[in-house]
Amino acid sequence: MVLEGIFGFLLGYPPVIAVLIFSIFILVIINIFYKVLIKQDDAKALKERSKEISKEMKEAQKAGKTEESKKLMGEMMNNNSKLMRMTMKPMLVSLIVVMIFLPTMNTFYGDKFAGVDDGQISLHGVDYDFAVEDGSISVAGEDCNNCIVKLGDSPYRIALQDETVKFAQVVATTPIAFPVLGDSFGWLGWYIITSFPIVVITRKFMKIHV
Repeated sequence: MVLEGIFGFLLGYPPVIAVLIFSIFILVIINIFYKVLIKQDDAKALKERSKEISKEMKEAQKAGKTEESKKLMGEMMNNNSKLMRMTMKPMLVSLIVVMIFLPTMNTFYGDKFAGVDDGQISLHGVDYDFAVEDGSISVAGEDCNNCIVKLGDSPYRIALQDETVKFAQVVATTPIAFPVLGDSFGWLGWYIITSFPIVVITRKFMKIHV
């Protein structure tokens, strides 16, 4: 309840923007831990050395220098092991951050369920009547199953699921469809999609190398 109160202001924004803001907040927090808990200069040096080793290994293999290649491989594995140990602590902290904060978005925009015989569901404080007959769901003047219907200000993908009706809020739609994923996304899908560019931008801005 405390986190819902803290992030309640996000409900004043369109869901597509709210989840984006939330994503930026979470990833900045996570990257701060990576910045603080890892000696970035050491990590940068290890990564640069690994690139040099990779180049030297290729040259050694071409020249048939087996022993030198094995020695370089050992150094490469040692460097990778050091980098892995460096990232363990911030990775664990990141997992805790995600476990604490992410459920808030599920509370705001997560899937809602109603029994097929309930006939009514409450979405963001508004009650909507529905009826199920012959595998079709009638709601807001439309009959469908596994289709998107706008209820209030938000579109929902409505589908039968066993003995329940699932109302999955569509947070974002994209102009092009992604393979397998499609072009409409719930809060989690949109959070994951926006995370990739945000991670790249924040890491570059904060000079995080690992």
